[in-house]
Amino acid sequence: MTIRPATATDAQQIVAIYNHGIAERQATFETRPRTPDEVVDWLDARGPFLVAADGDTILGFARVSAYSTREAYAGVGEHTVYVSSDARGRSVGSTLLNALADAAEQAGYHKLTSRVFATNTASRALHHKTGFTEVGIQRRHAKLDGRWVDTVLVERLLGEARDYDSAL
Repeated sequence: MTIRPATATDAQQIVAIYNHGIAERQATFETRPRTPDEVVDWLDARGPFLVAADGDTILGFARVSAYSTREAYAGVGEHTVYVSSDARGRSVGSTLLNALADAAEQAGYHKLTSRVFATNTASRALHHKTGFTEVGIQRRHAKLDGRWVDTVLVERLLGEARDYDSAL
């Protein structure tokens, strides 16, 4: 398995993984399947966008997008990670998340954050395993298929923010 930046030629496989995640209803509030052209547009975003590949097969992807347009939050990235159902249980997610954190730190981010469905125990375990902390629960954050869903806020401090000693 290799980790590398995503390219436009990966879009078809990335969208298949993401659309499977949408259909599973365990990781996103999105309900409309995406197109390869929309994935190509993600490549133009500011943050790192990585794939895990086994030869020509994309096993998963992880990306950082802007948390906010406000200047004060310029170093905070909202991340996402998806692994192909065929590749789950093979450390693809943890390898991707750790590589994404390294790439985000090198790109100047001081924090990665996300919302994980409270019922998504696999994602919560993955985030815990890769150094993320659960910092709160957003009750009834949004509805999915007519049902309220709670989300868990996760974050991982990077670089200076991670190393900051608040006792100073």
